[in-house]
Amino acid sequence: AGAMDYKRFSKIRAEARAAYDMIEDWMGEVFGDRREELLAQLGDEEELGLEVAQRRRGMRYFAGGRARDRRMFASMLFPMYQGDPHERSYREALEDILRVAGGSVQAKTRHKLSFDLGVLYFTADARGNMLGVVASDDFPMSDAFSFLDEMLEVYDGIDIPEALDKADTSIWDDQRFRDDAFGVR
Repeated sequence: AGAMDYKRFSKIRAEARAAYDMIEDWMGEVFGDRREELLAQLGDEEELGLEVAQRRRGMRYFAGGRARDRRMFASMLFPMYQGDPHERSYREALEDILRVAGGSVQAKTRHKLSFDLGVLYFTADARGNMLGVVASDDFPMSDAFSFLDEMLEVYDGIDIPEALDKADTSIWDDQRFRDDAFGVR
């Protein structure tokens, strides 16, 4: 019985070594001399960043602004998307909507606009402030609008005109203030 156990042990050991060798070969290909060649096959870093950003499911970005003067008072990339290379594009998409349609968006109406980086959902309050969120294509529309409804309630309790109109203009030079003027975050 001892000889059988040794033959079985030798066979299992050989299989384990073969599997280890395969892993070692793969690691050599990925991290060895061919690393740059393999990364080049994946495409450039910007394309890869776009691919990752487009595949991650969820709400990516939230912003709020006043239609009358297009002043943004909230801008937030959600934590799961920190480092997303498209944060500026999300903000610009919301600023474009604020500029083009902000004054005509009626209070608590729901709007949806698809674009190359996902879907932009937006609404407004009765005071002419527009709120929007950028989400992935597969994120449930009802969840996006539920979030916007909650944010409408949050900002409803804030005297936005008073703060935007009477604040010292120099504070708008501070990016952190522009991104979260009312400390909602």
